[in-house]
Amino acid sequence: MPWHAEPDLWSWIVASLLGGLTGVDAVSWPQAMVSRPIVAATIGGAVMGRPAAGLLAGALLELLALRHQPFGAARYPDTGPAGVVAGAAYAASGGGGVAALATAAAMGWALGWVGARTVHVHRTVNGHLLADDAALAAEPRRLERRQRLAVGLDFLRGTLLTATFLVPAVLAARLVPAAHGAGAAVAAGALAAAAGAGAGAGAGGLGRARGRWWLLTAGLALGGLAVWGLA
Repeated sequence: MPWHAEPDLWSWIVASLLGGLTGVDAVSWPQAMVSRPIVAATIGGAVMGRPAAGLLAGALLELLALRHQPFGAARYPDTGPAGVVAGAAYAASGGGGVAALATAAAMGWALGWVGARTVHVHRTVNGHLLADDAALAAEPRRLERRQRLAVGLDFLRGTLLTATFLVPAVLAARLVPAAHGAGAAVAAGALAAAAGAGAGAGAGGLGRARGRWWLLTAGLALGGLAVWGLA
């Protein structure tokens, strides 16, 4: 059923702040997994009054993110603000179907990698904040203030990312499906990329259990049909 959620200044502010919170969650605090795409996008959709729409966008982003596990020094997308933006954009798209869903997910994925760059910058700033380790070790309260400042800067980083990309993402999710031929191409490309990423992550987990590959194939097919039908 077509639906329409018109974003306003209040929803933009709330979504931006929530983007900051999910950005902090990834590393700084509290690491409660709300920065995972499927959770963050559902939150973004809820801001626009359609949590189920956000859930769909988050599911696509989650498939893509499975290929980039946050282990050690690995570079991975900043999925918190990206999820909020993707979920809110699809919820505010006006019921554009699969093309709008894929466009919102693609915008969120692009933001995730932009966010990864800002995370690197933030960590460099943190290094400068804590460079005088001997003096800070002698003054615990000063060290505590520096740590709080680092968390606050991370929150500001996520908030600004979300605030900057939310409006362009909403516009793209509304306009791209209406463009002649572009909507179908974006939808096919984004869905294929998500399916490929999910299949790769699943195949890596199966290892030598080749007898179970048919379950992976069946799951991909059913998931694709569900997304197509619900979008």
